[in-house]
Amino acid sequence: MSDLEPESCRRVVFDRVLGKGTFSTVYRALVEPDNEHIALKIVHLRDIVNDHKTVQDCVNEISNLKKLNHSNIIRCLWWDFSDFELKIGLELATGGDLRRIILEHYDKFNLIKEPIIWSCALQLSSALYHMHKSRIMHRDIKPANIFVYGLKEEKKSLYERWKNLKIKLGDFGFSKDITNGLDMTCRSVLGSPLYMSPERMLHQKYYFDSDIWSMACVIYELAALQAPFHLNTLDMNLMTKRIINGFYPPIPSDIYSLKIIKFIDSCIIVDHKFRPNISQILRTTRRGLAETQNTALPS
Repeated sequence: MSDLEPESCRRVVFDRVLGKGTFSTVYRALVEPDNEHIALKIVHLRDIVNDHKTVQDCVNEISNLKKLNHSNIIRCLWWDFSDFELKIGLELATGGDLRRIILEHYDKFNLIKEPIIWSCALQLSSALYHMHKSRIMHRDIKPANIFVYGLKEEKKSLYERWKNLKIKLGDFGFSKDITNGLDMTCRSVLGSPLYMSPERMLHQKYYFDSDIWSMACVIYELAALQAPFHLNTLDMNLMTKRIINGFYPPIPSDIYSLKIIKFIDSCIIVDHKFRPNISQILRTTRRGLAETQNTALPS
């Protein structure tokens, strides 16, 4: 399949719906004659033709993915525009998204083994390093936008099923390229509030380290099986207050190492100037995985 060219000569056979948004639907589909299963995102532009911001988000998803080539980032295979529909062919995640590992462990009252968490942290930080080096911010990092591969479905043990998982960051609709030196920060508030940095919640300028906060919230959720600022209520004011004050329950130190607890805490810092940069995070996650990958026992 040719890389990132408009689709014109292939037949797409729809299988089932994978997810729906306000103006788009994602399908599992088979592309003929390649016989390749893909995730096909269809954006209904007729519904948003006057919504220039949403149209720009669609353009961003394609243009920013074109600039990225990394094993932990979902690939855009091709795109096509016709009859007020934008079709984007994306690499299919064979194991769903990262919410699945959290829900499976939560349902069985099991915590995720630390080597698996370090592995996810390393893969996610590697993807972010590549993005930030390419001057692209994601701006919507959350478990639902991190996709899973390499899952051993036949294994009954949670550890055996998940220990070799590979993850890929996807959904670049809110991403932003800030290669222009005159636009080195952002102000727009996009993404999921539960994983949003304090500076974004306060409508302040933000930079690449806002992605680091969101990534750390995901790693925390893998350890605690719920997001750090999760509430059993829809009180947005209370959530905002907790986020801007950095108030969240501690990770149990009797279960996880002090190293991973300190790593997460160092990234969920209210003052963005004191968060580690992505190069430091990459080094920390490499060391963390190397030190713990052989210590976990099957559950």
